[in-house]
Amino acid sequence: MKNIIKSHWKYLAICLLFVFIAGFAGTYVQFLKGELLDTALDGISAGVFRLAIAFFAAIAVEMISFYGYDYFRGRFSVANKKSLRSLYFDWLLMRSPVEAMAVQQGEFVAQYTDQIDQVNESYLDNIPLLIEISSKTLIVSAALFWLDYRVALLTLFLLTMPIYIPKLIEKRLQNAKNESIDSFQKHLGNIVEWLSGFELIKNYSIEKVIARKFRESNEEVSEKLFRFKKVTYLSKTITALLSYMSHFIVIVATAALVLNGDFSAGDFFIAVGLIDQLSYPIIAISAYLQEYLSTKPVAKKLESLFEQAPAGSERTIEISQINSVAFRHVCFGYEDASPILKDFSLKVNAGEKCIITGQSGSGKSTSMNLLLGYYEPQSGEILINDSNAFCVKQLNEKIAIMRQDPVLFNDTLRNNLTMYRDMCDDELIALLQKLNLHKFATPEGLDSMIREGGSNLSGGERKRIALARTLLRKAPITIVDEPLANVDSETAEKIEDILTELSGGIVFVITHHFSDDKKKAFAKEFRFRHSHVEHGGI
Repeated sequence: MKNIIKSHWKYLAICLLFVFIAGFAGTYVQFLKGELLDTALDGISAGVFRLAIAFFAAIAVEMISFYGYDYFRGRFSVANKKSLRSLYFDWLLMRSPVEAMAVQQGEFVAQYTDQIDQVNESYLDNIPLLIEISSKTLIVSAALFWLDYRVALLTLFLLTMPIYIPKLIEKRLQNAKNESIDSFQKHLGNIVEWLSGFELIKNYSIEKVIARKFRESNEEVSEKLFRFKKVTYLSKTITALLSYMSHFIVIVATAALVLNGDFSAGDFFIAVGLIDQLSYPIIAISAYLQEYLSTKPVAKKLESLFEQAPAGSERTIEISQINSVAFRHVCFGYEDASPILKDFSLKVNAGEKCIITGQSGSGKSTSMNLLLGYYEPQSGEILINDSNAFCVKQLNEKIAIMRQDPVLFNDTLRNNLTMYRDMCDDELIALLQKLNLHKFATPEGLDSMIREGGSNLSGGERKRIALARTLLRKAPITIVDEPLANVDSETAEKIEDILTELSGGIVFVITHHFSDDKKKAFAKEFRFRHSHVEHGGI
């Protein structure tokens, strides 16, 4: 958080300037009120007119200064929120794919919206307020001491008592806040899960069951939130009561000075005005402390996220050219499940294409996920040029992969193909024609919009566009995962032709089935059968 504050220090400096101007103008107004009263009581009409003009001028300066303060306070708040969102998304982008997938959608939504809003509004937004409070307290206290040190000391002693209330209930406040946040995150996660399974809910007609579960979850969230609110309200009530009592005692003590002849009516008027001005910032300090203490755990949680090292930052080996990929006696299984891969070994050299076949769940895609570094083998090792793959810097940049369920962005076809790299249109068009995507094979077609997830495309079109994107990458290692799944026979044949013509680098094609005659274009075949892998040339 300190870095965020430092990056926007100019806004705080301008806020400080305006607050000081407003503080001096507001204090001057109180003295003008007292002088105006004494002048009026003395019957000096000319002095009243002069003081009235000065009064309205000081008010104008105060109002303009407060507007300037609020303006730059708003700029500071918006800039902080922008920075927090950027930091959080940057943190997500720096995670490994497996780490990113482990982030629950409900947790992401809660952190990106609710928690960032809390930290910004209750933590960072209060920094300009703290500047305002501190400046105003300093200026008004100095004015009170100039007026009468006894009033100043009594005022500062009594009015600062409520500040300690939030500190006394800090632990209770933080616990209630944490319970409320955790409950809300769980609630959001449930909603995301229900929405993702909406078809299943409708298909099994379990709307009433889900509605009941939602009400129960919502009730828990509401109860935890109200528990936090109760602690907050208790603190505010006690603080307000002590503030009013302190304020009353100070005014009574000041009135006693008038009765003793130490103060004029105007001095009393000035003192009351200054005490009123001082009571606001002191009460505000108490409210700020309450918000700060309740939000501190959330701020620390986000801070710890932002401080995490980027995924793969510990990798040390730089490889300019990939000559071989090897699995040596690799064993792997998900959590407590039976191993998917047992004593799995293979080696593929640069320029070789291999085909990986087998039924679903046999470990085909898992082996490639291990190569990508999404998971670590439980035993054995994966080597790139005889070096451990987990030590290779920026390995993802050296691998192009087409997933069986390809992701397409809500963007132009061109950007989905190039992934925002500069590429010649002619190259894109030629490849689209080769993949029988003629309706897109024009400069205008390249600018066609793809809706989210490719919803305006057929399954075969999505497959071929994803394949085109993978081929355009021209990476040292190319992985094509189930390119023939859920496509018609014509499209399947076209894709097979493209894959058999691939050359250069290392190519892995993962598939349930592939035409026997076209397998001859591959140097090796690996057949996965229930954690057992059969090796063979073709």
